Amino acid sequence: MVREVSKSNSSPLDHTKELVATKYYGARVTELNGAQQQIDVFGRQFAKSWVIRFNSPEKADFVGFDGEFNEKTQSPKYSVNQIRNHRNRTTMYVTGTVVKP
Repeated sequence: MVREVSKSNSSPLDHTKELVATKYYGARVTELNGAQQQIDVFGRQFAKSWVIRFNSPEKADFVGFDGEFNEKTQSPKYSVNQIRNHRNRTTMYVTGTVVKP
């Protein structure tokens, strides 16, 4: 999971954000392969898309998968399209659009 965190800065005009990556173990990742599944969930079709379920409340702006995410360059990362919070769990809907640095 990759989150954008505001830097504490003395300049009131500097609104840059820092990306912070956190590894999370135990998430259930389901890839939506079919066009009909993607249309049912997102309303349109993507090259790739995933539904990620956590057993705790989580927040993220981007998602990087183990084995392909490089922490130095912080890429490739995929945008989180929607987050749904339930009582004891969180569901993230991630689309296959790669976010460019």
